[in-house]
Amino acid sequence: MVATVKEVKIPKKPIPVIGSLQTMYNIGRFMFKKPVTVQYPEDKGEIPERFRFRIFLSPEACIGCTLCEQVCPNHSIKMEVWKIDEEAKPKGDVVIETARGARENLQNKRHIYPDVNFGTCTVCRNCEEICPTDAIYLTHQFEDARTRNSFTYSPKELTMQEDEVIK
Repeated sequence: MVATVKEVKIPKKPIPVIGSLQTMYNIGRFMFKKPVTVQYPEDKGEIPERFRFRIFLSPEACIGCTLCEQVCPNHSIKMEVWKIDEEAKPKGDVVIETARGARENLQNKRHIYPDVNFGTCTVCRNCEEICPTDAIYLTHQFEDARTRNSFTYSPKELTMQEDEVIK
């Protein structure tokens, strides 16, 4: 048995000047570009027109049909009993036009309203699309810092406006 020896060529070490020049070139290239980061609290940037995040509820329009709960893919919406104060109670019934053109007077007799868990909500907008009375709608509001245990919004919190929620 004869052993063969292979000649191995050791690569030459690169000149350190070339690496320094590449680094200086990259620094110069990015120095004059617009920064990618946004200074968030001061500069909120542009919000796209079709962007929606925060779910709001109009209790006077909600008829308690539970369609929003049924269509939610993550089961983030649960219906909850909520008695509205007499002062806040809507005057009269909600009138909607059905697919056949008939007009119906509807009211939420069972007093059930959606309760949304934003921790699991994917903001797919299915609830907004299926609501026959447009009681659920999404808005541009996205600033809402909460703890893990308080991601679930009660019907009362869903009716609050942006300045009331932040407090």
